[in-house]
Amino acid sequence: MEQLAGKVAVITGGASGIGLALAERFAGEGMHVVLADLDEPRLRDVEARLTESGTEVLTVVCDTAQEAAVEALAQATIERFGAAHVLCNNAGITGVGDAWRGPVSIWERTIAINLMGVVHGIRAFLPIMTDQGEGHIVNTASMAGLMALPGAAPYNATKHAVVAISEGLHLELLAIGSPVRVSALCPGFVRTRLMVNDVDPDPAVSPIAGLISGVLRAGVETGIEPSEVADQVVDAVRTQRFWILTHPDMREIPMERMRRAAAQEDPTIELPT
Repeated sequence: MEQLAGKVAVITGGASGIGLALAERFAGEGMHVVLADLDEPRLRDVEARLTESGTEVLTVVCDTAQEAAVEALAQATIERFGAAHVLCNNAGITGVGDAWRGPVSIWERTIAINLMGVVHGIRAFLPIMTDQGEGHIVNTASMAGLMALPGAAPYNATKHAVVAISEGLHLELLAIGSPVRVSALCPGFVRTRLMVNDVDPDPAVSPIAGLISGVLRAGVETGIEPSEVADQVVDAVRTQRFWILTHPDMREIPMERMRRAAAQEDPTIELPT
């Protein structure tokens, strides 16, 4: 999909952070943009800015944890633009907290958004792309999908699942000669609003969850700009590349993990600094 102008990009979690950067980058390529998010005021602000620059924009208030909402997003996209060429399943939360003694709702919410949101997106848009004979699905995972952070079990689980789903789907589509391609986006720390609405766990109740929450906040505050991630995503769509590991200095971490696994060595504690 080297030529993007005039085509349609759909982005969940599109009102801020990586999603917003993707919207701006795709708009710069001359694409029509569909933005889905729960934050309606921010959606309207982004819509106004992109429209002013000449981009055709559709905004949809959408809870990606709900299958019906994502199906409605797909329907609205087709009604407005008649096609969907790039889907970025990007909406997500951190899910940091006391996974073992706290309320099980932290698991339920993280799975509903980070995992089932991706599942709903694929199920809603893959048939459209298959029928039109062209498409690319970008699933936002994380480096936490290729390594394990202590104190972040729900996040680890969902991001590992997104990587596995993405790779399995990629292989399935290759096996049947499908024109649709898939990418797994595994960023390290990116300067976004990811943790703005999170409440830090009480270190006295859950010391490791409190520690990792602080590490994540510091990492996000000093992370790379979302625009750098968006540039790599566009390149991956153009070149039909599966892996998008945005931080070269972190690419050795999963390799070392697999080396230890092959040698049957126990995991060691490796907190990012």
